Parts: sequence; structure tokens; C-alpha cells
Amino acid sequence: MQRAATRVAGVEAVGSPSAQPPAIPSNKIPICQVQLTSGDTAILDRHITDERAKYRNLVDGADFDGTNDYMLRGGALTGAPAAAATGILFACLRVDGGDGARRRFLNGISGGALNGPRFSWDLSNRLQMTLTGGSGVWSIQSNLTYAAGAAYRTVLASWDLSQPTSAESFIYIDDASDKGTETTYTSGTVDWSAPDNWAVSAENTTTFTSKWNGALAELYLAPGQYLDFSIEANRRKFIRADGKPVFLGHDGSRPTGVAPLIYQRLRKGEAVANFATNRGTGGDFTITGTLDTASTSPSD
Repeated sequence: MQRAATRVAGVEAVGSPSAQPPAIPSNKIPICQVQLTSGDTAILDRHITDERAKYRNLVDGADFDGTNDYMLRGGALTGAPAAAATGILFACLRVDGGDGARRRFLNGISGGALNGPRFSWDLSNRLQMTLTGGSGVWSIQSNLTYAAGAAYRTVLASWDLSQPTSAESFIYIDDASDKGTETTYTSGTVDWSAPDNWAVSAENTTTFTSKWNGALAELYLAPGQYLDFSIEANRRKFIRADGKPVFLGHDGSRPTGVAPLIYQRLRKGEAVANFATNRGTGGDFTITGTLDTASTSPSD
């Protein structure tokens, strides 16, 4: 990479890329030009991506109205593992209504009926996670309740069902540990390939009940991957200290180096219909109803 002359306060400094420029006077604005050859494109792209990850990830949310709107995969998730003991869930979501009712934001379906793993807000306004459909089972809810409101919530969960207890499995909501009542824990694996369909905001494909009433901005699911979320540095791979989402990479691979099975998101100003595009590896969804761009964003 070649660097052109850097002009600071009338002084010209020319040197190799490792040369240190002169100090910048506090009352001056530096003017810097950098020349890159065509062969440096990959370096530039990587650098920009790294820089973006340090700052706020500007995103929009997709607004589900709780009555008409849902998304279906229309088949199994492509490449879903048949036996995975570990997994990661990340979601930025806003609960707009439906307190006291169950609201699903992601679940498996088989033969039109609810089947396999499911993630929702339950009747008591708690996060409810049930990992089932194999030899391993983990059913747990958050300790705190989260009623409808204007604020986005960030949900981070990771699990390792190969362990004899759930000590190595975690739930963090808004960057705080929130493991509540554990109904069932059985060590083993989960068959993510068993559901023949997957839904966002619909419990089944017969009555389409338990729709999500609110906004979804980032929805990430990675069976077979694992991060210990009790370690703050691992949480910072998804959210900043102020709770804003960070850039996960175009395919969601930045946190672990491997793209997740599901990664639904919208960049700021992107057409809301693109929320059905799965940036992960499991295949796209199809929208029923009319999604709107949410009135607020977790990056606001």
C-alpha cells in the first residue's frame, strides 16, 4: 500500500506506511490522502469492516402487527444439524402489545403443528425458550418479566447440553444475566433438521396463532456453535456496553467465524421486505401480511 504526502499545518511529511506523522496542532484539521492500488481492495474492505464493528451498527426493525404478519421458511432449514448439543440465539426485539398472551418470534413446525425448538414471550411476559426434538431438552424462562413498551430488548442465549447441568448455558437480556425457572434439563443433543418448516411470528400453519406483536431488528440462530456469555467480551461480539447492536458481518459470521443458520436483519433504510432474506445459511423466508419499517430502531 502506498501513502501519498500528508499535509499538516503547512508541513509536508513523506514516508513509508509505518512512518509517524508530525503532531497535529489542536487548532488545525489534518488533510490526509491515501492511495491504494487495485490489489489493496481486500485490505481496504477488511479495514472498513473492522472499523464498522467498533461503532454503532445502524439497523432498522421490521414491524409485525400481531394479527396478520408472519414469515415461513416453507421447508426445513438448509444444512440444519441433526444432532447439536450447543447453540446461540441473539435477538433485538421490541414488544408492542399482547401482554398476557403467548407471542412466538421463532419456532419449528412439522405437519403444520408446532414442533421442535421454540422461542417466545410467554403468558407471564417472560422470555420462554424450549429446546426439544432430540435426546436433549432444555426448557427455561427468564426470571424478570418484560411488558410491552417502547424500548428494544436484546436477548443473548447460549447452551451446551453435553453438560450434566445447565451451568454452562446462559440467558442475558439487556446485558444482564436472567436465567429463571428451569422446567426441564436433559443432557443430549437437539435435532434441528426435524422440523419441516420454520416460522417467525406463527405457532403453526393451521391456525397461525401466537403471532409476534412488535418489531424484530436482528434475529440470529446458530445451532452447533457456542460462546460463554458470562464472559463480557463474548457479549460484546453482539452488543456494545450501551446495548446497541454491533456489526455481525454481512452473513453474521463475525462473532464466531462461522455463519449462523438464521440471520434476519435490515440495514438502516433498507426495504423492509428484505427482512425475509436469510443472510445465514439456512434459506430465505416468505412474508405473509405486510411488514412495515418499525418506527424506532435499536441503534437509535
